[in-house]
Amino acid sequence: MQTIIGFVSDFGLEDAWVGVCRAVIYQACPQARVVDLAHQIPPYDIRKGAVAASAGVWQLPNAIHLVVVDPGVGGGRRDLCLVTEAGTMLVGPDNGVLLPATWHAGGIAEAFSIDAGKLVARPPLATFHARDVLAPAAAALACGVEPRSLGDKLDPAGLVPAPYEQGRKEGDVVVTEVLDVDRFGSLRFGVYAEQVAGFGLEVPKLGVSLGHLSMVVAFGKTFSDVSEGDPVCIVDSSGLLTLAVRLGSASERYSVEAGDAVRLHPAG
Repeated sequence: MQTIIGFVSDFGLEDAWVGVCRAVIYQACPQARVVDLAHQIPPYDIRKGAVAASAGVWQLPNAIHLVVVDPGVGGGRRDLCLVTEAGTMLVGPDNGVLLPATWHAGGIAEAFSIDAGKLVARPPLATFHARDVLAPAAAALACGVEPRSLGDKLDPAGLVPAPYEQGRKEGDVVVTEVLDVDRFGSLRFGVYAEQVAGFGLEVPKLGVSLGHLSMVVAFGKTFSDVSEGDPVCIVDSSGLLTLAVRLGSASERYSVEAGDAVRLHPAG
């Protein structure tokens, strides 16, 4: 039984919201262990939340993941429990934030709505489904409740799309985008670790095009495979192909931000 709950939100740490959700989980399932993966997601930033949740599943595939970046809370969007082919379970709103995490875990096996009436006696507060619906659902799963007991089964094809797409092959080129810029200025691309070899990108040198800029970059295992100040492509700890500058910021050097187009190909 999965008892670790990885928790991602845009709640920050200045207010009581994270602590209250943790308390709700503890009251409902004392044996659950909540791991705070990220709570400094910029407010309402579904893209950044999806990247963080995806990284969490990459590193903790056997956990339950509670993901709350939810600008549409109380406005009619559904609360979800997704079960992946690998068995990972994700709980969060139906706004696309959960979907990229499922790509790290074999895709969606089953999807369920969450019926608050099956979890709590009082109606949920419209502005705080994290406390009143999503946290109780994650706690129920941690205590062994079957996902199908939470609500109706859904067709995954009817879920709100992810905030970004996976990279795709077009001839000899992989077309993707910058999904995220981490705090070190490294650029995470929409190519997952599981795709790198299949896309033919596991080679000593990669051609990288960022807007009008084109360059050849070493593909390495770690930052120190290149000299200080040099660029390197690696699969980082989030499980994404990433362009970094050793002891520098790729984002600042190349004036790139999340959402910018990227083209990749084996080079010379």
